[in-house]
Amino acid sequence: MPRPCCRALMLNGSRRSAFSSSAKCFLIPLLVALLSPLAFASDSPLAAFSERKWQMQDGLPEQVVQAFAQTADRYLWIGTTGGLLRFDGERFVLFDRDNTPAFHENNVFCLLVASDKSLWVGMEGGGLLRYRDGVFHAFSSAEGLTNNFVRALLEDRYGKIWIGTDDGLFVLNGDRLDRVDNSDLLPLLAVHAIAQDRDGSLWIGGSQLFRVKAGMAREYKLGAQGSPNRIKSILQTHDGTMWVGTVSGLQKMARGATSFTSVPLVTGTVRFLRETSDGMVWIGTIGHGLELDQNGRISRITAPDVLPSNTLLNLYEDQENNIWIGTQGGMLRLSRTPVRTITLPDSDDSDAETVYLDRNGDVWVAAVNLFRVHNGKAARYEFAGISGVRIRNIFRDRDGALWIGTEGKGAYRQVGSTLIHYSTKEGLVNNFVRALLQSRDGSVWIATDEGVSQWKPAGIRNYTTKNGLCYFSTRSLLEDREGDIWIGTDRGLSRLHQGKFVKDAVTDALEDEKIWALHEDEAGGLWMGTRTGGLYRWRDGKLTHYTVAQGLSSNGIFELLEDSRGTLWISGPNGISAVSRRQLDSLAEKPSGRAAVTLYGVSDGLETIQMCGGEKPAGVLTRQGEAWFPSSKGVLTVSADHPGMKNPLPVVIDQVIADGLDVPAQGNVSLGPDTAKVEFHFGVVLLRSQERVRFRYMLDAFDKEWSKPSLGRVAYYTNLPPGRYHFRVAAFELSNPEQLVETSLEIIQKPHFYRTPWFIAGCVLLAGFLVWAVYELRLTQVRARFQAVLKERNRLAREMHDTLIQGCASVSALLEAHSSLGHQRGNSDGQLLDYAREQLRATIDEARQAVWDLRQSAETTSDISPLLRKMAERVSHEFAVPIEYRASGKPFALDQATVHDVLMTAREALYNSVRHGQPSRVTVDLSCNEEHVAIEVRDDGRGFDAKADSNGGKHYGVIGMRERVERLGGKFTLRSQVGRGTSVLIEIGKKGAATGQMPEAVP
Repeated sequence: MPRPCCRALMLNGSRRSAFSSSAKCFLIPLLVALLSPLAFASDSPLAAFSERKWQMQDGLPEQVVQAFAQTADRYLWIGTTGGLLRFDGERFVLFDRDNTPAFHENNVFCLLVASDKSLWVGMEGGGLLRYRDGVFHAFSSAEGLTNNFVRALLEDRYGKIWIGTDDGLFVLNGDRLDRVDNSDLLPLLAVHAIAQDRDGSLWIGGSQLFRVKAGMAREYKLGAQGSPNRIKSILQTHDGTMWVGTVSGLQKMARGATSFTSVPLVTGTVRFLRETSDGMVWIGTIGHGLELDQNGRISRITAPDVLPSNTLLNLYEDQENNIWIGTQGGMLRLSRTPVRTITLPDSDDSDAETVYLDRNGDVWVAAVNLFRVHNGKAARYEFAGISGVRIRNIFRDRDGALWIGTEGKGAYRQVGSTLIHYSTKEGLVNNFVRALLQSRDGSVWIATDEGVSQWKPAGIRNYTTKNGLCYFSTRSLLEDREGDIWIGTDRGLSRLHQGKFVKDAVTDALEDEKIWALHEDEAGGLWMGTRTGGLYRWRDGKLTHYTVAQGLSSNGIFELLEDSRGTLWISGPNGISAVSRRQLDSLAEKPSGRAAVTLYGVSDGLETIQMCGGEKPAGVLTRQGEAWFPSSKGVLTVSADHPGMKNPLPVVIDQVIADGLDVPAQGNVSLGPDTAKVEFHFGVVLLRSQERVRFRYMLDAFDKEWSKPSLGRVAYYTNLPPGRYHFRVAAFELSNPEQLVETSLEIIQKPHFYRTPWFIAGCVLLAGFLVWAVYELRLTQVRARFQAVLKERNRLAREMHDTLIQGCASVSALLEAHSSLGHQRGNSDGQLLDYAREQLRATIDEARQAVWDLRQSAETTSDISPLLRKMAERVSHEFAVPIEYRASGKPFALDQATVHDVLMTAREALYNSVRHGQPSRVTVDLSCNEEHVAIEVRDDGRGFDAKADSNGGKHYGVIGMRERVERLGGKFTLRSQVGRGTSVLIEIGKKGAATGQMPEAVP
């Protein structure tokens, strides 16, 4: 079977070339377009670093990076010729003259973080800026700055801020800059470098070099004067040596010496000098790359292999010990890594497919060619008698014989100088060897592309699908403590027990998985790594499944190893990871947790490296405690003792976007009622690679549980109901999932006005008021109807009293008078009967008129005077009592209803006088004026106690009279005394009388 080629996907400038890959080598698909691998030899001073570059296509406003500083919140500030950047390790925030009024230029030359946590920004042509509490303040000539080209910034041990410019040295006093040079202490200077040594002396360099201490200045000469010795950088290292970088090179002065000497190996302008925490001195030059002084040995690193440019402008070591280098062609980050690449010599293609640790400590590496690593040195190796054959794997059996698996030529067994060949001709099932294993009985098992062969000195026995093998393409072999042979294939797992294949729960469960790695732990647990399905453990009849949900870095597993400390080393498509096997055992009992996984990937320089695992062995553990794995770049070694990051990650919510518009992510975030979509952007301030960081988030009062941990840094929500929420973000590293760091932001989703509590409460109150109002209206209507009925009943009672009852009483009186005549009847008899008949007709007419008034409202008017006169005459004639009628004033017309009620009232008063008062004389007075009409009925009868009668009695006529008058809006007055007669006064206003106004009864 031909072997597919296995190549890495490489970056060459902006071009990428891809070669076909076999199933055993896979690309780590992270940030390939952004990163390029280090090509350091193992003895290079930068071999312990991985690197990453940033240029304009990666977010820089311009390529030239000149300054770095890190504030207390761990943000990295980057000065470029295109503005000032704030960097959290993943995203840039730009401050420039377009968005920050304090910036008059974009060219940032130097940066300083002071002890009060303020950030000082020196601009090339833009003066001096201070950033504090989120506000930039610009210093100008008003504060004493006379030159806008700021080249150097320093805070001394006393807290003073020193500023060097192209024309002068300044010190900050309060908010004012005082000039120090051009004085008795120092001459006029151009200052490009300022440093303070351990003695507290201030070193000032530029056009000249001075040391200032205790108010005294001493000048140091650096050979020839003039621009070649213009100072660009000053440094004192931990051993007390003073280093000075000039336009023409590097000079240094040992501690205790009095003069500087040239360092001949360094040429060109030395732009910066830095000593990092490991004691290495970094020397950045203009045009000549990077020089490294390591214990007096100077080595050079140049572009394009590592550096973006050979013009280096600045270097900074952050709190995480990352090294940041600013160049004319971009920015470079160097991060310490436990991963080391052993490149294979004399090989254009460094593909490594398998690695094998021999019993003497040598490591065999099968790549395009075969290599043996002896005492840390890799050398190409060829077996006599094997030529033109690609070797896939190496294995040494217990007898010392070396087995060599090949691609297409079967297997070879070397015993001493004798080489024995086994192929299909000699009984091998297939000539493409993938794995080798020796069992306890001495048999050598050979896994191939078409099945498994068992070699014994007596012969070869083959196992294929015809014998019960689950699939023909085999990948891995293992003998367990019971002596059973486990065979991993590209479609399931087979178990060979005493020469026969058997099925059980685990083989049935994994019948569709690609089993690429097998391992048995000290407790008898069987571990199975799959190509895409994660990791399985079979122990005590229970199968446990582990995936990224339980903390694994990937569900693809190429190789599985366990060291003496119980750490499982796993290679996969995204790198190499390490996890405690005992922790995974604990997860089998408590599956809700997550495993602590240490991933070695992009941050360790593995971004363009393919891990390999299709053939075995695909990894070994050395006696030095290193894990070795094959890759497309050679052999990768990982030191298990490398310390991890222990500090908690600062989590930030740095941006909120509501319907496409930025909302300040500080304090309480208030969203308008029409907000349909809101985005929360979050992250961590971590300047090394953030590939190991996972995030989860939750919106309290909306989400029921946390989101699943992921690399995502944005959360989306749509159509949030009105209310108050807390958006919470938690971050952790795969290597320490228990160390959660959380932050939150309060969100207020405002409702529409018609959904606000006050509006709803108002609506409820209004509804309640309307219900009450309707109820009161209905109740008022019922009461009004009742009053109307009562009023009408009273009116009927009055009419009956004043018409029918009075008329009947009159007729009855006449008939009694007639009856009392007896035999003395004469003319009087006829008159009485005539009067009775006349009274009866009048009564009937009045009753008919009352009925007519019930059905129709009279609109006619009449004069009451003649009607009142006629009524007085009839009553006088009827009761034979003299009644005198008198009228005064000018009468005016009254409406018919008013006339009727006034007449009925006056008649009732007359009837009461003549019937009950026994008067000798009755007077009826009608008086009219412009305002009202008044009728008074007065008699000289026996009278009565009006006060006592008002509290009791059954004189309904008085009540009726009063009701009629008050109904007309008039005034009714009754005066009476026993023995002195009675007076009834009726007063009706002209306005009410003329309009016939009748007030409603009050309930």
